[in-house]
Amino acid sequence: MISDKEINKFEKNIGYIFKNKKLIINSLVHPSSFIDIKKNKIKVVNDFERLEFLGDRVLGLAISSIIFGKFLENNEGDLSKKLSYLVQKNFLHKISIDLKINDILKYSYKKNEKMNVSILADSIESLIGAIYLDGGFTNAKKFINKFWGPYFDINEKNMQDFKTKLQELSQQKSKKLPEYNLVKKEGPSHSPVFTVSLKVLSLRKVKASGSSIREAEKNAAKTALKLLNDK
Repeated sequence: MISDKEINKFEKNIGYIFKNKKLIINSLVHPSSFIDIKKNKIKVVNDFERLEFLGDRVLGLAISSIIFGKFLENNEGDLSKKLSYLVQKNFLHKISIDLKINDILKYSYKKNEKMNVSILADSIESLIGAIYLDGGFTNAKKFINKFWGPYFDINEKNMQDFKTKLQELSQQKSKKLPEYNLVKKEGPSHSPVFTVSLKVLSLRKVKASGSSIREAEKNAAKTALKLLNDK
């Protein structure tokens, strides 16, 4: 399904050569690429999600360890904000673009922008899980430090809690809280996309999507703040 040539090129790009090629292949084959799971090896389908689960935990620990040692003057709250920003879906999607993982990843939602972002983000976690199993935490951390490193010193303003800021603004101006409502949930169970609507201050309903309700609400709050600042 993925050629040796593609694997070799991708390994050079990420700076890690797998000893067990099956791990890198399983990390790059998303369940959506199988039209009929019953006619294919279920183990391969499950491996992507299992690796994603593992990679999520490895990423969190690696980032926490790196920023703990790098930002000695930051308190727990500041470190938490950095961690939250660096592991969120939208940021993982940015990393996927840096790695050009879309050129090798096997999945079937390439024409769906929302699903595309979610799946590409998931694939980064799956890849990290595979590196961890193949080369241990040291190599996984080295990989993460290489590609997340340029963003560790990112401006704190980009890591602000948009929902909290919008809530404070709304209470200040109208004494009312923003109203979030789930509009719809779409996509497969392993990679859902949630759309919410937001009613706040003088704005008409703002809609936004995300891989979780929390992320969708955050994106809606971010859009609302931008619209209010532009007025």
